[in-house]
Amino acid sequence: MSVLEAEDAEMVAAKLPRGITRFRGRYRVRIDAYGGTHSIGVFDTVRDARAALEIAKGERARGTFIPPSMQRAERRAAEVRAETERLTLGEWAERWLEELAANPDRSPSTVVSYRSVLRTHVLPELGATRLVDLTPAQVAAHLATLRAMPSRRHPGARANGVAPNAARVLRSCLNAAIKRPDVALDSFAFPEAPSQSRVRPDEVDGDIATPEQVAAMAAAMPEHLRAAVLLAAWCALRLGEVLGLERHDLEHLDDPQRAILHVRRQWNTKAVRLTEPKRGSTRRVAIPASLVPVLREHLDAHAARESDEPVFTPTGRRGRRISQTSFDGYWRDARKAAGRPTFRFHSLRHTGLTEYARQGATLADLLERGGHTDVSVALKYQHASAQRDRELTARLDEVVVVVVVAGGGGG
Repeated sequence: MSVLEAEDAEMVAAKLPRGITRFRGRYRVRIDAYGGTHSIGVFDTVRDARAALEIAKGERARGTFIPPSMQRAERRAAEVRAETERLTLGEWAERWLEELAANPDRSPSTVVSYRSVLRTHVLPELGATRLVDLTPAQVAAHLATLRAMPSRRHPGARANGVAPNAARVLRSCLNAAIKRPDVALDSFAFPEAPSQSRVRPDEVDGDIATPEQVAAMAAAMPEHLRAAVLLAAWCALRLGEVLGLERHDLEHLDDPQRAILHVRRQWNTKAVRLTEPKRGSTRRVAIPASLVPVLREHLDAHAARESDEPVFTPTGRRGRRISQTSFDGYWRDARKAAGRPTFRFHSLRHTGLTEYARQGATLADLLERGGHTDVSVALKYQHASAQRDRELTARLDEVVVVVVVAGGGGG
């Protein structure tokens, strides 16, 4: 036995001082301070335990004692603080996008769109900057650079549409960081964002087609896609909703007076898959009786027999859904052939809803048929209804007879 071991054995043989207790063959040290009992630690020898106890008592007497648990918490807090302060905008953006993608209430296309905007227009310049170092001046300068970029799709436009989108997504990203206690960003004074400007030039002949022009555009499409144009116009469907149609979405085609169409899904080009329709757009739409024979012929000639097979397919490939890229190529040729070379496919929907309003549809009718949730969007179609009312009133003037009483009345 060494001298130290002998001395330690003598200490153990003596009564242990208050504050030291045996613990699994070792020695636990505690001390009372600040109205509570605090653990100093567990030691292999009673000598080390006594020394630790004496140090703690001295610190308590001098008022400098800090409980080890508090010291550990402070060290951990410092480590977390240092870790969060190292977080770059790019690292936080990825975490934010992953959390959005995991949220079932978030549209997949929205997350894909946000990711695209950040990856293309924000992170190459600002992604390596620590969140705590990011300044409003940096963001303002970057947005100004984006705003000055020429529009690639519309070279003659005065705006490019990039800066407003980048500002909106970046603001949402930073606001989410501010709300997180584990991210070292307490506030951020986002600079004044550029306003959204119209980038796409107005269509030369407006965004409404005549029924005859709709028919001409449908006739100019390949046979297996003609019905898509008619459905978009007269059932007020978006392109993604048209491409998402399946055979069982068309019901009662044996009875033109009961024929309906269900909007249950859409082909989402951003998510590159089928998704639920745009929020609030799930609906059932009455099919005009004149379209029913066309749809029946189309299904017989071009769609697979199974109920869940797509309605619109590539040539000779039943059961395969046609891609939007292929469809767009056919559409551009068709609109040019019909004399409307700048007419957008989405404007077929405007055409149908405008004609629907002219037939006397109420605002509620327009909201339901178009799958709108924003009343202001549906209101624009009521202008057509109001104009129709004025036209009919003008015709009424031709038959109105006003009785004029001569003399002004007397006793």
